[in-house]
Amino acid sequence: MFTHRLFHLFMVIALLTITACSSQPVATPDPTATPAPTEPPLPTATPDPKLVLVGSWITTVTKEDLVRVRPEFPPEHLCENAGTFGWTFNADGTFTIDQTALPDCPTPANPHIEDVWSVEGNLFTIAKGTPDQDIYEWSVNGDQLVFVHVSGECPPCEAINTANPWTRVE
Repeated sequence: MFTHRLFHLFMVIALLTITACSSQPVATPDPTATPAPTEPPLPTATPDPKLVLVGSWITTVTKEDLVRVRPEFPPEHLCENAGTFGWTFNADGTFTIDQTALPDCPTPANPHIEDVWSVEGNLFTIAKGTPDQDIYEWSVNGDQLVFVHVSGECPPCEAINTANPWTRVE
């Protein structure tokens, strides 16, 4: 009987040994090991604020809008500066403005303008470094672009560009 118990005891020990040896070893961290270097996070590109403006925008400016912005606006020039305006900003810093006259006004003398633009922070500049330079603060909220005149010597430009928000069309 003693032999029989001893036999069972050896069998249990053998089974425990086999079970312990066949299981996957658990990795124990080496406290003296130097941790592997981690890669620093890649810098994320800050989008160029100018790209927010790239595309086409539209607004309509009435004769009343022109006088609201510039009360001294000469009445004889109201039709020439009122209408629907499409402004297209290109990524290369060029732009075009196309004007369609109001129904009660003749076709403007210069319905198409091309020039250059730039952005520095929240300042938008037209024709930088020329006598025609105008500077505006700009902001975009959804599909609305708003300009606030900062400096420049073009009262019609100020009135047209700031009278109403511009709406993105593409």
